[in-house]
Amino acid sequence: MTDEPSSIPPVAQQLAEWALALQLRDVDAAVLERVKLHILDQFGAEVSCCDLPAPRIAQAYVTQFGRSGPASILGSGLQADAEGAAFVNGTAGSSFEIDDYGGNGAYAHPGCVVVPAGLAVAETLGASGASLLRAATVGFETIIRLALATMPSMLLERGFHQTGAHGVFGVALVTAMLEQYDLETTVNALGIAGSHASGTTEYSQSGGEVKRAHAGIGAAGGIRSARLARLGLSGPPTIFEGRRGFLQAFCNAHDARFLHEQLGSHWHFPERAALKPHASCALIHHHFAAYDKLRATQAIAPDDIEEVVLGCEPLTLVHTGATGPRPMDIVGAQFSAEYGIAMRIVNGRNDVGAYLDAEADNFQNPAVAAIAARVRLEVDPECATQIPKGKVTLHMRDGKILSATAYALGSPFNPLSRCDIEQKYLDLVGRSFGDETARTSLGLLMNLEEVEDVRQITRLFARPGRS
Repeated sequence: MTDEPSSIPPVAQQLAEWALALQLRDVDAAVLERVKLHILDQFGAEVSCCDLPAPRIAQAYVTQFGRSGPASILGSGLQADAEGAAFVNGTAGSSFEIDDYGGNGAYAHPGCVVVPAGLAVAETLGASGASLLRAATVGFETIIRLALATMPSMLLERGFHQTGAHGVFGVALVTAMLEQYDLETTVNALGIAGSHASGTTEYSQSGGEVKRAHAGIGAAGGIRSARLARLGLSGPPTIFEGRRGFLQAFCNAHDARFLHEQLGSHWHFPERAALKPHASCALIHHHFAAYDKLRATQAIAPDDIEEVVLGCEPLTLVHTGATGPRPMDIVGAQFSAEYGIAMRIVNGRNDVGAYLDAEADNFQNPAVAAIAARVRLEVDPECATQIPKGKVTLHMRDGKILSATAYALGSPFNPLSRCDIEQKYLDLVGRSFGDETARTSLGLLMNLEEVEDVRQITRLFARPGRS
């Protein structure tokens, strides 16, 4: 006896139908503003981090082995095919832990794949800002829905890194929208994207800079998936929910309903989207905020602290507790809860400069090391809820116990203001490209629907002398 065929279309078809039919007028203005803020934030990450080691390696790879084309490698005078440009710019955008993420339990990193890929394809086509905004809106929502369907199981129990694994699907849709595919081709693009979904989190256990490239790999893989579909390659229509599909292969626990229920009528992205004020793994930001609450009301001297206990949910314990208090490289430092909170206690900073300074000291600052050695992580029921938060408990040498819980600054329950987000952009971009370029580009990105050609933005960041 065979199973009766389902009358419900495959998830990929439902996603493709929604994406291709969506118009900007269908999207609430508040949702669009949130998308533009995340595009702005990611663009700032890409152009300010383009000279870091991992992006430079990615650029060298594309220069030596890639294909020429009209898409900009931001911060240089170079151009490449869309896949190559997306790979380099995506690597830059994820290269120093200042890119966006999904809060409220939707663990994801949408901006560092959606923005570089969307921009590269849009620039290749000479597309308008409105076209890019429409596609990016779908890309962001799709990735957040994938996070809700798969996380934390995908990372906690299987060790897959969500950035590339989710990102290829969002980028496949973004490319299909910009290049105006039909429904069948778009479904095939999603099916093929499942074969490009990749990336493990072993870097959080034993180090390695490859983590920086996961966004670039996802961005390039999504474009490649769409292009293969355009040329006629087919993919499984049940790539998500099938017996050997993405959900089954990547997760112990999953919920496909998040991928298709209320498409177009309910937007998960604005209520889950988060932006980083600190340059570390987002899971530690809850603890930074909790410590800041204590510091706002208490005079705390590092030498007076006997022990620091970080209450967390299981994912934080696994993902940020493996490196330990003595990181060997900058990735380890940014993923070490012990080292990160020690930096905050001693120096009051976890920004880009703070981690670069720590690297210059070979992570041997004695005051930071002394506190880091006194930090202990534990799963705390108060934090291990559907919407996680962080708890910091300080056991003082005089017997006092100070404790606070908080949601991360920049997350939905403790958001950054639009002014804060724009100032972050101006600070990052102004340092490398000057205040005038920072202000001009901010105006264009925050009015993206009025930009006739996205090359008006990318040409601001061409530096002919850099290669």
